[in-house]
Amino acid sequence: MSAERRPISVAIIDDHPIATESLAARFAGAGFSVLAPAPSLEAFDRGATADVVVCDLHLPGISGAAAVADLHARGLPVLATSGVATPDEVLDAIAAQARGFVDKTAPAQQFVAAVTAVAAGGYHVSARLAGFLLEDAQRRPLSRGEIGADERNLLRGLAQGDHLDELCAEWGLAAPDAHGLLARIFDAARRRRRLHRPSPREAEVMVLVGCRGLSHKEAARAMNVKTSVVADYLRTARAKYLASHPDAPPTIPPSAAAAIWARELGFD
Repeated sequence: MSAERRPISVAIIDDHPIATESLAARFAGAGFSVLAPAPSLEAFDRGATADVVVCDLHLPGISGAAAVADLHARGLPVLATSGVATPDEVLDAIAAQARGFVDKTAPAQQFVAAVTAVAAGGYHVSARLAGFLLEDAQRRPLSRGEIGADERNLLRGLAQGDHLDELCAEWGLAAPDAHGLLARIFDAARRRRRLHRPSPREAEVMVLVGCRGLSHKEAARAMNVKTSVVADYLRTARAKYLASHPDAPPTIPPSAAAAIWARELGFD
């Protein structure tokens, strides 16, 4: 006789008690083993292990993509959730290695399905996330390794609200093949985000010049680099800003782009 399968263990990090209690009850009802919920990343037991961590993207303290990256570094698969996160915040969470996203207003059974998929080593793409991923690919195409027609068709179907298993049945797509498509979608999304987000040094210049109003010479002194290097960082940050903000004026000065983007990203 084979051993009974261990129940999926799930942790919840969210500072909204009512939503947390409801979700924990639903997970328990689905047969999951639910860890004691934590209201913040700092309150989450650093020694805790779980098959999946459901993490709100708006937390007190360390939050958003930074919280996802911290959990991933501990070897914990993350399912991101939020009711108010912007497309950029969601895509940043994916870039930080979240394996899916579910809107907080989604039915509880969608959370159960998402946790089940992530616990099995897969991904979960909600309709909202599919729309974000598809739009991001259209607005900021990669020069190499971009997703193809099959991946785009899958995202379109998911964005319309179809379930992955329904699309697989309709298209005669085997589960491993669907997983491969999702893996390529997530890989491309992460590479796209790295290309179109400021590097740590670019972010530092954006804060010093854009937010604090330092001159190039003052910023160079603070960073222990040449003045010309500061100008180079500002130029590359501006290019990334324009690539990720197609509606921005193409003649925007580098310092102005740095100030706007730094505040948008919460660097200031």
